[in-house]
Amino acid sequence: MEPEVQSTVLNYTPLITASLGVLGTLLGVMVTSFVNHQRSKLEHKNTLELKNIEFKRTKLEELHLLFQKWEIDLQGMCLVFIPVYKGANTAENAMKLSTENRLQEKGDFQKLQTILQLHFPELFEEFGNLIKLRDDVLDYCRENRSFKRPKLDELIKAQEAFDNKAKELKVLMAQQASEL
Repeated sequence: MEPEVQSTVLNYTPLITASLGVLGTLLGVMVTSFVNHQRSKLEHKNTLELKNIEFKRTKLEELHLLFQKWEIDLQGMCLVFIPVYKGANTAENAMKLSTENRLQEKGDFQKLQTILQLHFPELFEEFGNLIKLRDDVLDYCRENRSFKRPKLDELIKAQEAFDNKAKELKVLMAQQASEL
């Protein structure tokens, strides 16, 4: 190589080396920044998923408690009406006793329906079937009806049908919990 060219190349060598170092550093910073951004997005996504699962679990627990109160109140009403069918009590007294011993508070049933509709719509159809069975049971627990012994057997059958469907719904709720 000619001395002039060699001298020019040697003069620019530090500049070229520094430029390559700067480019390498910039590339490293860009790659690190990109990786950190991707990791941050993934952490945020995982945090949101965990919060969503925790929220669903909390709502499922609340749903289960409200459902239990509702179910027990209906079972209690049936129990206080058995003496009415046997002639040992009046329907008015049975209604009063049932009302005094309710577990549900005002608005609990609406809250139960709202949680089902908003957070667990896949369970709402099954709950609708249970409501129909509840209505069948309540037909036997009204003040203005005939309370004859054969009707007691019908009340018990209606209550058993309700209980069986309620168990099915509880199984579905448990499946929801295990899928979270």
